[in-house]
Amino acid sequence: MMSTKLDEALLYFKRRKGFEVLFLLFRKKYESLGRFGGSAELSSFTDGEIEEIAVFMGESPHHLMRKGKLLLSSFEHRLQQTRYAGITLYELLEAYWGKPLRSKKALKLEQEAARVERLETYKMLHPDLLPWFTYLESRTSDTHWIWRLLLEPDFADEMSMMALAFAGLPARMERYPLFSQRITGNPHALDLSEPRGKLWIHLLHVMADGQGPPPSKAEALNELLLKYNLLRDDIQNFVSQANLLAYDDECEHPVWRAAADEQCVMNMPMRELIKVNRVTAAAAAGAGHAPSVYVVENSGVFSALLDAVPDASLVCTHGQFKLAGLYLLDLLAKAGHTLFYSGDFDPEGLAMAVRFKERYGEQAQLWRMSIDDFHASSPVVELGDRESKLHSLLDSELGKVAQAVKETGRAGYQEGIVTLLIEDLRNRRMFNNV
Repeated sequence: MMSTKLDEALLYFKRRKGFEVLFLLFRKKYESLGRFGGSAELSSFTDGEIEEIAVFMGESPHHLMRKGKLLLSSFEHRLQQTRYAGITLYELLEAYWGKPLRSKKALKLEQEAARVERLETYKMLHPDLLPWFTYLESRTSDTHWIWRLLLEPDFADEMSMMALAFAGLPARMERYPLFSQRITGNPHALDLSEPRGKLWIHLLHVMADGQGPPPSKAEALNELLLKYNLLRDDIQNFVSQANLLAYDDECEHPVWRAAADEQCVMNMPMRELIKVNRVTAAAAAGAGHAPSVYVVENSGVFSALLDAVPDASLVCTHGQFKLAGLYLLDLLAKAGHTLFYSGDFDPEGLAMAVRFKERYGEQAQLWRMSIDDFHASSPVVELGDRESKLHSLLDSELGKVAQAVKETGRAGYQEGIVTLLIEDLRNRRMFNNV
């Protein structure tokens, strides 16, 4: 009997367009409050829709329009006065929309429970990724976007892909697109700009004992991938060096030796750097100390220094540190060399110097980067909007220099102190005793 009454009610209300609009407002009220309460605003209804609702409510359209709203409790009370008595508003709306009514709070709890259950399933299906799944359970800010994906229809396939890729990590160096092709059949399937690639990087970061957000800058990403023998770019990623020697175990590399003997500059791509495991300065050590190596980021300054001091052990990073530069400097630091770094007196150059010092600690020395050297560079280029980038450097080791640059409002560059750098190199024996 109730089923027949409900069918009749649906037939009545679905034939009248005004109730579709009204019932949508009722549903939104329930989703918001978790109960039927409040009122529905009628200002956006057409005259025809108002008339349909007014007929059901047993009042004039004019009177209903003047009120401007309809209480949900009034509608439910009127429903019990009609031939549809016994049908609740909840039952009516569920049948009308053909799906259960859920409050936002209830829906959120259901989804949360479903996500937890889904994660437990993945832990059983892919035990090799257990540390990553455990990290996801911590609900740190860097995991929120992954939690939102857990209920996506294709996320199970993504998890299978992550497990397959992790199990297939190479024992020896492999180029990243070729790895992606081998695992997925598509060299671009794990591109880092795509959601799957970002998921992959988060996994690798956590599995490498990383905490917090994974790296986002290119060179930090390259370093992370290199930990897993994955090489993104081994030709265009290069560093320039002069008067250095390289070894594969104890075997001296003949090309590096020939270049040092001829005092030739070599642009070393990652493709060649990964073939060696030790790098030293070509100059003989003195007084029991490994000779110092000098690092600049500007190619013009690099060439000018070599013009004046052709036998200096020099490295040029060509701007921001790339993986090749960091790889080479890591090998030099491992060999016991003190690394002297000179950069520009602008926000980017000072940030590079701070990063260099943080990475190499006591083996890193800042070279001609004092306040006096800044003024000696004859700064003339106005910072403009770039000045704000100095704020994060004020508490660093170069904080006083950053403050001087900020107060001046101008940037200084290595080219302005190149004669001082040349003078230091010509007297570099005093540096070799550091």
